[in-house]
Amino acid sequence: MRRAVSLLVIACSLLVSAPSAGQVDAGLLGRVVGQRHPERPLSIVVELPLGAPTPPGLVPLSRGFAAYRGSAQTVAALAAAHPDWRLDWAPPRRTLLNIADDVTRAERFRDFTGLTGKGVVVGIVDTGFDPKHPDLRDASGKSRVAWALDLSREPLGRHPGLELDYGCNGPGNACAVFSGADLDQLIASDSVQLPRDTLGHGTHVASLALGNGLSQSPPKYVGMAPEATMIGVRVTRTGDGAILDPDVLLATRFVFERAEALGMPAVVNLSLGSDFGGHDGLTALERGLAALVGPEHPGRAIVVAAGNSGGIYGPISPSYPEPFGIHTEVHVPRASSVRVPIVAPSVGKSSTSATVYVWISGRPGDALSVGVDDADGEWIEPLPPGEGAAYSDKGVEVTILNQVVDDTSPIARGSNGAVVVIEGTWRSGATFAVRLEGHGTARLWLQSEGDLAPGAGSPGALFPRASKEGTIGIPASSAELISVGASVNRVAWKDRAGHQLVLEKLGSSSPPVSDSAAYFSGAGPNALGQMKPDIVAPGAFVIGAMSTLADPTQNGGSGIFAGGSVCSEQPGCLVVDDFHALSSGTSMAAPIVSGAIALLLQQSPKLDQNGLRTLLQAGAKALDGNVPIEQQAGPGELDLVGTLAVLGSDDSPLGSVPDAAESWVALASSYAHPDPNWPVDCVLELRSGEERVVDGFDPKTLSLEVDGGRVVTPLTRVAPGLWRFSLSADAGTGGSQLTARVLFAGQALITRTLPIAVDRSLVDDGADARGGCAVSGQGEMPWWLLLSIVGLWSRNSRKRC
Repeated sequence: MRRAVSLLVIACSLLVSAPSAGQVDAGLLGRVVGQRHPERPLSIVVELPLGAPTPPGLVPLSRGFAAYRGSAQTVAALAAAHPDWRLDWAPPRRTLLNIADDVTRAERFRDFTGLTGKGVVVGIVDTGFDPKHPDLRDASGKSRVAWALDLSREPLGRHPGLELDYGCNGPGNACAVFSGADLDQLIASDSVQLPRDTLGHGTHVASLALGNGLSQSPPKYVGMAPEATMIGVRVTRTGDGAILDPDVLLATRFVFERAEALGMPAVVNLSLGSDFGGHDGLTALERGLAALVGPEHPGRAIVVAAGNSGGIYGPISPSYPEPFGIHTEVHVPRASSVRVPIVAPSVGKSSTSATVYVWISGRPGDALSVGVDDADGEWIEPLPPGEGAAYSDKGVEVTILNQVVDDTSPIARGSNGAVVVIEGTWRSGATFAVRLEGHGTARLWLQSEGDLAPGAGSPGALFPRASKEGTIGIPASSAELISVGASVNRVAWKDRAGHQLVLEKLGSSSPPVSDSAAYFSGAGPNALGQMKPDIVAPGAFVIGAMSTLADPTQNGGSGIFAGGSVCSEQPGCLVVDDFHALSSGTSMAAPIVSGAIALLLQQSPKLDQNGLRTLLQAGAKALDGNVPIEQQAGPGELDLVGTLAVLGSDDSPLGSVPDAAESWVALASSYAHPDPNWPVDCVLELRSGEERVVDGFDPKTLSLEVDGGRVVTPLTRVAPGLWRFSLSADAGTGGSQLTARVLFAGQALITRTLPIAVDRSLVDDGADARGGCAVSGQGEMPWWLLLSIVGLWSRNSRKRC
């Protein structure tokens, strides 16, 4: 076992006791970075003191947040010069890869209301867009894109004032601004300066929100808001799909400010995310986005994909029980030690070169020490809260920050979190483990890169005994943002060659059923126990626009539309015609909701984020297909006809007597903890026959009874047909049940029963489980680790006792 007595003496002076990043030795930092990639720039989010203006050299993002891009040495110098600034870093986010109209009833909504999204901006922050695609141009051939920002290009000088304002001229911050007129001119001249979408993700996403279908006559594949105005941002600076937090904030700011200049309300779609963070809304990305919406910003909304981390895997390692995934929750009894294995699947060669990030979140009052084991047993002695250290041995470097919340740590103040990073080269198929000691309940998430990155053909590092629950991504975990899960849109289609394709299996469903919860869709709750996702929409096998550069016949048979994982014997099977293809992911579900919000903003331009979320949830419907765990479905699925009924409730009568067969209670969690301070959020949706929203009855007619626990938040009406309440179980009740009964006029309407346990594994079978999902990271060690551990690096070989 590696003992770190002398190492932790340094930790106390440089890390734990350090009041600010100003104590970091930039010289030491430079020597450590010299072993990595000192030439690679770092993009960070800087949190400024309240009310402070954005100083020169930084690019403003949102209230209190700015961006800085530079080397690790200049970041260290920045931290030293400004000890009152907080610097935040995260691995890159990634994109989260018409029957949909039948499910959402959007066409009926448009027919009833005449709303098409006209006069509303939909901002697509993604991999770019194909400006030549007919679905993104109007009937005269002019671009429907009013403004575009391309972070992959050098500034073109067409709008020098805007390029200066958005930092396009700064070191490492190159970007180009285009107006709609610029795009029309460049299309006419077939200029190489046109924005591009080589991945095809952004074009597909854009069309689902606002495509007009004019690539065919009559229009066939029409988006939700076919007359909305688009503002597009290519937020990927390189071709690998990596997306940095400062760029997401900058892109969102660009959309809202350009929309304001146009005098239009706006919704921003973010079909991107990852799993690095506390899943509690406290990352700089989540707080920066939240500052751009809310009651003080009417006419603005941000919609985020829930993430594709809900998928769990069968046998990966014979040494550990399945399923495998990237998220788990484990209870550590007082004065005990719990080992949480991490399996790094074989990558088809003798060694694996990768980085594995582990985020650990605890509850208030928990006191957990964090260590790391390797295949030979205990390796790094658990570090108590408030301490951090780093170790290097046999080509593997391990860093632990346990509740270190100085100005260079990614762990936010006010959170009970820890970070473990395992980086290097190890024997293929090797295992590690996080060792937890003390007492508390820990939730853990994994994120992998290098050979274990999703794009490398690996499922990534995984925990055995995985659970879908709690796999909602970041920034979707923020309570202030509208998160969208995915349902299965179709299970059969014809490809471009006219071949009929029928899915035989999807996830664990064989055969799959349409309008089911998509097996990959990230599930709630977030780390605070709040219900997520906020709404569900079609996301699996949805047809949308295909960028010319992403057509498999034009790019060598690669890319998101090649269909290798779906139909390896029939390449290109996801392409349905020369302009459209199928894709799957919560990335596809999010823009459907963004387009729906554009329709609502056209009618009521002053609606704010919470008001829009409430309307969507009040009009939601239950999924008709299979829902393996309801935490993937949130309150329900998008139904614009239901939302229309809620909008018109003052003028048109709604149902007044709920039907038990049509109404439902959605639960944020599948079990209750034996802790009165750990409530389970619940949503009640009241419906009568034919899914009609029910409202207008005497509120005293509706009541709630609870056995085996207590009511934390009483039944509260939020909107027509939408009610909320929360429950908790008492301490010492583990192994029993918590039952809630909703009564109408004294008669039981809905009864829900929850098991009570300290973690998910005890609900399943009494074992000590660990759990699941995956995204990607960055090749070099992050700057915040370098800043936090500089001076702590062990130069000695590992010793065991």
